[in-house]
Amino acid sequence: MRDETTGDEGAGFTGPGGAAAQAPADKPADKPVEPESAELLPESEVFIEIPADRLFVVLARSAAVHLGAVLHLGITDVTDLRLAVDEACALFLLHPAFPDGGAIGLACRFAAYQEELRVTVRAPVPPGFAPDTEGIGWIMLGALVDDLAWTRQDGFGTVTLTKRFRQPRAT
Repeated sequence: MRDETTGDEGAGFTGPGGAAAQAPADKPADKPVEPESAELLPESEVFIEIPADRLFVVLARSAAVHLGAVLHLGITDVTDLRLAVDEACALFLLHPAFPDGGAIGLACRFAAYQEELRVTVRAPVPPGFAPDTEGIGWIMLGALVDDLAWTRQDGFGTVTLTKRFRQPRAT
């Protein structure tokens, strides 16, 4: 099994927020640590990694549309989600400091919870890289989703989009 957070091969357990959980010293390392609350885990997750090239962003948009349909979102919400994923990818690809090259990729994670869908777009970024939070792209993203966040950690930038469901989904 491939650990999506590190890219390492092996039996890994990915906990809430995508962090790899470690077994405590008094427990065998071959058994995953159970999360404290199942509410923190998504009901379903989709991961897609694409080359950092605008020609491949259509794959992330298509995944967003398909997932929106699977989750029974309305057409307006599906359209907003598609546009938001497109713009989140563009925040990386169109940034002047974003490195060119086929070796770089964008990782998209779609995590459906009972009351919301969280989408993260993540890529390696150079020091000092940050989106223009005063620019039209960021403002448009804020209008399309309920919550919007940018983080930079360990050489990776992450845009997190949260779209709340109008009514909790039936399980």
